[in-house]
Amino acid sequence: MLDVADAPLLRLENVTVSALRDVSLVARPGRVTALTGPGTETALAVALGLVRPARGRVTLGGIPLEDLDPSARWTTVCWVPQLPVLLAATIAENIRLGWSASDAEVAAAAAAAGGLPPGLDTVVGEDGAGLTAGERQRIGLARAFLRDPAVVVLDEPADDDRFLDALRRLVPGRTVLMVAHRPSLLALADEVVAL
Repeated sequence: MLDVADAPLLRLENVTVSALRDVSLVARPGRVTALTGPGTETALAVALGLVRPARGRVTLGGIPLEDLDPSARWTTVCWVPQLPVLLAATIAENIRLGWSASDAEVAAAAAAAGGLPPGLDTVVGEDGAGLTAGERQRIGLARAFLRDPAVVVLDEPADDDRFLDALRRLVPGRTVLMVAHRPSLLALADEVVAL
């Protein structure tokens, strides 16, 4: 199992897939690495291990991704997609999403993510029907606060003030990799990698 006492480096080394050629990058602990340009979605999929490169490798904490037990990988890495998967359930249940947590822990995660106006007991429709895009992404961010992972991967996060403030609170001590094209998001990055 991966020791994640300290946030690990996430490294892509000379990765080649159909949309990327010989891409290398290092996402460092306590820093935000932003990806911009064509191929960012593919780069995220490779970094998450959802797509295997035809050439090159991806390491997490120096360990090749394919050598990590998937449960260890997903405990270490939290993915906050642009449109998080939401079930027809309460907001609290959607934040937990299979994670064991008390109501107080869920409430703290929701507050850390910028709050969710309807309340944690509010039932939302399938795919988040009844929520704004920003509220949906804050549920995804609340999942990250609840899980407390060493690595957070964000796909084009919202750029409203509450989300950006929450993101700033999430970064310290973590390795953050995000796809960002808007200037307000790029301003949060310590490093911008143009693909």
